[in-house]
Amino acid sequence: MMISVTQLENQMREVLEEGAERLAKETGFIQRERAFSGAEFVQLLVFGWLQEPEASLDDLTQVAQEREVTISAPGLSQRFTEQAAAFLQAVLTALVQVVLPTEPVDIPLLKRFSAVIVEDSSTVALPDDLKDTWQGCGGNQSHTQAAVKLHVRWDLLNGTLWGPRLTAGRVSDQQSPFKQEALPEESLYIADEGYLSLSWLKAQAEAKRFFLVRPKNNTAFFDRKGQRLHLENLLPRRVGQSVQLPVLVGTRVRLLARLLIVRVPPEVAEQRREHLRETARKHGKTPTEQQLFLANWTIVITNVSAKRLSVPEALVLLGARWQIELLFKLWKSQGKIDEWRSKNPWRILCELYAKLMAMVIQHWMVLLGTWHDAHRSLVKAAAVVRRSALAFLEVLMQRRSLTSLVDKLTHAMQSGCRLNTRATHPNTSQLLLAEVRWALT
Repeated sequence: MMISVTQLENQMREVLEEGAERLAKETGFIQRERAFSGAEFVQLLVFGWLQEPEASLDDLTQVAQEREVTISAPGLSQRFTEQAAAFLQAVLTALVQVVLPTEPVDIPLLKRFSAVIVEDSSTVALPDDLKDTWQGCGGNQSHTQAAVKLHVRWDLLNGTLWGPRLTAGRVSDQQSPFKQEALPEESLYIADEGYLSLSWLKAQAEAKRFFLVRPKNNTAFFDRKGQRLHLENLLPRRVGQSVQLPVLVGTRVRLLARLLIVRVPPEVAEQRREHLRETARKHGKTPTEQQLFLANWTIVITNVSAKRLSVPEALVLLGARWQIELLFKLWKSQGKIDEWRSKNPWRILCELYAKLMAMVIQHWMVLLGTWHDAHRSLVKAAAVVRRSALAFLEVLMQRRSLTSLVDKLTHAMQSGCRLNTRATHPNTSQLLLAEVRWALT
């Protein structure tokens, strides 16, 4: 069921107005009645940094006038305390509980499932002073003592965003906070090998949920009779050639799946090897010979039948997983969630939490305005939202309807917020809609 603009407006008010006031007192940010309320503090930061992610304190004090609040830059600076960070984190936690279902995008390949959920994480390095709040990975010089990991699930069919859920940077993807949350029945789950848990995937299959994931390089495969399969004997030799066969995955769990293998072009394989080397260097390691060798193939396991999903279609969907990488890129390159103008650790945390709230609200507006368009450009649509950021303050403060603002944003997004089609390197929406012979990821 698609949420209405009125329902979304009510939920935003509940979190950013009434909820913010309550949480400000519960966290100790507001200990007595003050002219500058918790709701005003949240809204000032969220919409101020949504409009201009590099806004200074002076810029933010000007934004405060939209809420008819007069405060100096030094006065605002004094508000960035440990209690303020705890308060903003609590509001962020409440905000991401709001789930916004929209009308499914009209892409037949995606509509074969009730949802097409991609999951990934992204890490934001923090000053070492925050290591007791968000513990990093430690180790060699490429690591930090403090870091926060953002865990996100995103439905490519309905646009629904879950998260970001925050954990310490050292938490592995297999310990994702979403692991305990049920996927929709008949949904397709797509993730990289970092999320591979055979026992979890088996439980999903038994609950009538589908998966499409990359196995790890050391994953064991067996035939239906339990005989070990040697992967090197199954690998196709010609570029574009594919192999698919039923297998049991894992030495203990024995997950029933289809194994799909496709040979990629040499240039793609070399790009993968370079990525492997770069990633290994960041962790003070070197890639194994097997990792470098297997870069010549795309290897996938799935429990979706061949009748329901062909090898080329599976590869296109696997490639669509990169959309969540682009979402993180948007948050960092334009939302500046990992940049700040301060050395004060508590101000830095306040800025991170506020900017994450801004990115969630930005996503909601993009969904309402242009999700129905398969060729939508998130980057261009997000720019439309940012230009209207301060209009949200007017809606909240003056009790105006959000409907007129959403209508304005939707109208603006209908012009110039689409991806340019490409003949040589088709974008994801082109591949999802096209009858492709095969695709390499």
